[in-house]
Amino acid sequence: MSEQKIYEQMGAIMGEVGAIGKDKKNQMQNFMFRGIDAVMNGLHPVFSKHNVFILPEVMEDRTEERQTKSGGNLIYRIMKIKWRFMSAIDGSSVESVNIGEGMDSGDKAANKAMAISLKYALTQMLLLPYDEVDPDSESHEPSKAVKTAEKPRKQSTNDEAWVEACKANSELAKAFKDAGLSAEDGRKLWAETKDGQKLSKREQFEIMVTEIRDAKKESK
Repeated sequence: MSEQKIYEQMGAIMGEVGAIGKDKKNQMQNFMFRGIDAVMNGLHPVFSKHNVFILPEVMEDRTEERQTKSGGNLIYRIMKIKWRFMSAIDGSSVESVNIGEGMDSGDKAANKAMAISLKYALTQMLLLPYDEVDPDSESHEPSKAVKTAEKPRKQSTNDEAWVEACKANSELAKAFKDAGLSAEDGRKLWAETKDGQKLSKREQFEIMVTEIRDAKKESK
């Protein structure tokens, strides 16, 4: 049996991506973080150079619809995904199975779950520097499921947008409070985020607030 190229290719990729780390810093909390867009932007040219691509396969998918304490609608998506790293040279592959969990008041819960799963598959497979809290460690206490119609949201200024994000998601509001962030912190944090290829500005904001809260808990 001929040698499978994927092992050599993955080793070459690992040798080139060691510099990818949490090089973006939140000045308010002295917190280093790395988002899915940073990971994908850093890895795409290296994967392309070494002729490796990734195929996802959703193995398990669970959806729960809950009502938040403030009466809003919250969707949970918990997805078990197999990420197959394929060699474009000989078709050989290696696999990584990861859990991704996402919550959203709209239709982005699955996007978040897949993005988180991919992020951790890449960081674990390539042994990238990592000390963030796994999203599976979070727990939420919504009440029983109740379906509600979404209300249209008015356009807001940048200074108001982060407030509306917290109002729309009580779990995010709680995470913001637990992180010890001020109104000025919220404005600065919102200004640091931007719409990415996979996650919107609001989704990036939610992830950053959660990571800051978890970092604060770890430091105690």
